[in-house]
Amino acid sequence: MMEDGECIRDRVAALERQLATIQTELQTVTSHDLPLLKGTLRSLLDAEVGAVDEFPAAGHAFGQQVSEHEQRLEQLEARVAVVSQHADASTKAEKIGAVLAFAQNKADASGKVAVTPSEIRGCTGVSRRYAYDLLDMIASDVDGVQLRDGQHVQTGSGSKRKQKALLVDCERVHELGEAVNQFTTANGGEATK
Repeated sequence: MMEDGECIRDRVAALERQLATIQTELQTVTSHDLPLLKGTLRSLLDAEVGAVDEFPAAGHAFGQQVSEHEQRLEQLEARVAVVSQHADASTKAEKIGAVLAFAQNKADASGKVAVTPSEIRGCTGVSRRYAYDLLDMIASDVDGVQLRDGQHVQTGSGSKRKQKALLVDCERVHELGEAVNQFTTANGGEATK
């Protein structure tokens, strides 16, 4: 019987040592690691989370935000791809497409925008003189685009010079894809057979 009692005492002592080790590790987790983890999650989620059970809802809201940002990023990447495709325009039609793409991106809620020769130079890479030639060509070739001649306008503090520009009605020119296709395909945007 003595052996049984001694064996039990040894087992209890071993269990007490294991319990002390577990308590020490748990103390480290609860006093240091858990607050550090909660603080990190609060920073990542950009939310004030008081209790651990609030993390799932905050994580879901964060996931929604990431999803919305991802969709917006995909839309912007698609627009950049269209503009980039025409940034190194080499033919006249590609240059016209690049100018129309630029106008579409510049347009505000009214859908109407002025595109100056310097902006044409920037989006096509042409010379100043050719930018003015493109201005005239686009105004005569594209429906929904008018030419505004350079003029002096009286303002409250004197006069201001408005330079020659294209006035692009983006709604009338239609959507960007159709406008660009009209000038980048051999048959004016119609499918080839």
